[in-house]
Amino acid sequence: MLALLATAIAVTGCSPVDAGEAANMLTSLWPHVDLSSSQLLGFAAVGSIKQLAALRGKREGLVSEMQALLAAADGRGDGLMTDAERVQFDELEAKIKGLDGDITRVQSALDTQRSGSSVTIPDGSKLSVEDNLAKDPKGGFNTFGEYASAVRQVALASAGGHQAGDPRILVLNAGPTNMAGEASGDSLGILIPPEFSQAIFKASTDELDALLPLTDNIPVDGNSMTFPVDESTPWGQSGVKAYWQNEGGKDKDSAPSLDPATLRLNKLTALIPVTEELVEDSPALGAYLNSKTPEAITWKTNEALWGGDGVGKPRGYSNSGVVITVAKELNQGAATILRLNVSKMRARMTPAQYRRAIWMVNADALPQLDELAYGQQSTNSAIYNPEGGFGFGVLLGRPVMVSPHSATLGEKFDISLVDWKSYRTITKARGIETATSMHLWFDLGLVAFRAQFRVAGQSALTKPITPNNGANTQSPFVTLAART
Repeated sequence: MLALLATAIAVTGCSPVDAGEAANMLTSLWPHVDLSSSQLLGFAAVGSIKQLAALRGKREGLVSEMQALLAAADGRGDGLMTDAERVQFDELEAKIKGLDGDITRVQSALDTQRSGSSVTIPDGSKLSVEDNLAKDPKGGFNTFGEYASAVRQVALASAGGHQAGDPRILVLNAGPTNMAGEASGDSLGILIPPEFSQAIFKASTDELDALLPLTDNIPVDGNSMTFPVDESTPWGQSGVKAYWQNEGGKDKDSAPSLDPATLRLNKLTALIPVTEELVEDSPALGAYLNSKTPEAITWKTNEALWGGDGVGKPRGYSNSGVVITVAKELNQGAATILRLNVSKMRARMTPAQYRRAIWMVNADALPQLDELAYGQQSTNSAIYNPEGGFGFGVLLGRPVMVSPHSATLGEKFDISLVDWKSYRTITKARGIETATSMHLWFDLGLVAFRAQFRVAGQSALTKPITPNNGANTQSPFVTLAART
């Protein structure tokens, strides 16, 4: 069990004080206390307290196993447990009921010991209790589902004009803390403990098809960041230059050519309606929110990084003004991808960009890629290997990723070559803001949980690169023209 209170008893004088009052102060806060014998300084119920802590720790472990079974069932789509999981769930439930009885008995013994106990504390001594809930990364909650249920109770109290609510929520929102988030709008804003916030954020960036981890990402504490941008080249007319110099010759000046580029965070909101019955079942609620929230955040973030217009959202790479479009071949058939198409696309990237690039394709394009490996276009060596990469093969040595944001086969952007490290993003370092509202679907018996994620992004370059030798410009973003 996490130690959520630090308790100190300072002894400086000589006057008897009834330990009952001190014990009442400590045990009334028991759900958040983990005390050692040295902290209680001889208190008669030390053994019972340790035993009670051990029992509650076992109970938490069993509850975690039950939650894992529920999460496994939810991950299969139909939400149903297998027969073996049902048996295991019922066994865990029976064990928890047995532990609850033991906990009640030990608590009763503890109360009996406390009622007749006294300890002599010298005159002028002080009993101080420091509440460390705000320092706990989970805010005093065992699971995200338990936290979400507590948020709902606070919302109910607020809707009724009351200030009552879970004291752990009150601590989270009282004064400056290390908790992430901010209240805004008409809804009740509740801070989310960092550990849960980071778990949701990590999930949203660890999805298999998430684009954000592929970008040049920097977490920021503020709401914007300015970057110096150098688009000069060693062979161009501006920027730092190196010169061969004759002995005794005059030095030639050169200087960096830096332009500032500023990114300002945009707010992405995920609104998740859940039934009141699901709110009452905290393990199931935790599994549900931790599954659906990352899915929604990942989808909308990918959509913006791909084709956002830059108004209230990131400017996607396809709208960056840096994309190079390779023309189709003469007499090329509709909805086809030829060997020469991808070869010419590769030629429009610098070597450094290509070493980082990935192919982004629509699923409809996969049969055309297979043609490059096995069909009539194949020669002595295939340029496409269906195995490896992100699970969709390797094309000309670079991995293939299937994206639902790619255009359908035959249209522009059905296949693109993208160096995501040339796309810059910033995200809020503190994580995700959460809030709840009881008003949106009150008549339907639904509660709305809200998660807000702040992100900004745009291409690091503002124009394609002109090579030292060659007629074609180069870019980190290359696509194939429409073949309709």
